[in-house]
Amino acid sequence: MISKTEGIVLRTLKHQDANLITTVYTKDYGIKSFLIKGYRSTRAKSRHSYFQPLSIIECVFINKENRSLHKITESKISVYLNEVQTQPVKLSLGLAMLEIFYDTVKEEEKNEALYNFLHNIITKLDQSEKRLIQIFIYFLLHHTRHLGFFPHDQSNGASRLSFNIRDGIFSQAKQTEDAVAPYLYRFMHSNLDELPSPHSCQQITFDSNMKRFIIKTLFDYYKYHIDGFKYPQTMKVFAEVFGE
Repeated sequence: MISKTEGIVLRTLKHQDANLITTVYTKDYGIKSFLIKGYRSTRAKSRHSYFQPLSIIECVFINKENRSLHKITESKISVYLNEVQTQPVKLSLGLAMLEIFYDTVKEEEKNEALYNFLHNIITKLDQSEKRLIQIFIYFLLHHTRHLGFFPHDQSNGASRLSFNIRDGIFSQAKQTEDAVAPYLYRFMHSNLDELPSPHSCQQITFDSNMKRFIIKTLFDYYKYHIDGFKYPQTMKVFAEVFGE
């Protein structure tokens, strides 16, 4: 059956001498893997540049049931990205998000809400000029909504908060306030609106130590709820290069 869909390229690997295998999160079919033949010619390299990670493409493919690899017959860029695939910080954060997405999403079925979430995150990262780490933290927290362990708010408007990683619950701090909880709480109730919207995740500010604490807490949260979850390799590179 010939199928057409938009998709986000998650990863692309060389296969044999002149082929590529690319994994795409498609809008209409979930995760699909494609065999791309003959990428070495000048003409082929131009077309195969569409399959760089983070690319948002349209593709026509032969969709055969019970096949792990499908053949793309047509492809083109659906959304042109300006910086997320070339600007070092944006690229590092974007690849880290794709790595986490690839490791946590396995479904081969349509999930338009999840597709739109990833699409919006990538385009927001591409368009933003500052406070990029806030977009990454927003992704980490709100991706859990689609994985089934988005936090619950049981704080009842308390001024001092704690966050329970095991149960994923915000509640009133009984004694000393959990330092990271107020930041996670704000991210939980934020969105991807443009600045200067008061609800934008990019309005949330913190110092370098708190940034590391927030990210570590969220990774610990993932590890608790997903068996075998590992710290993203791309984040290790990001930390080494940018001292984050």
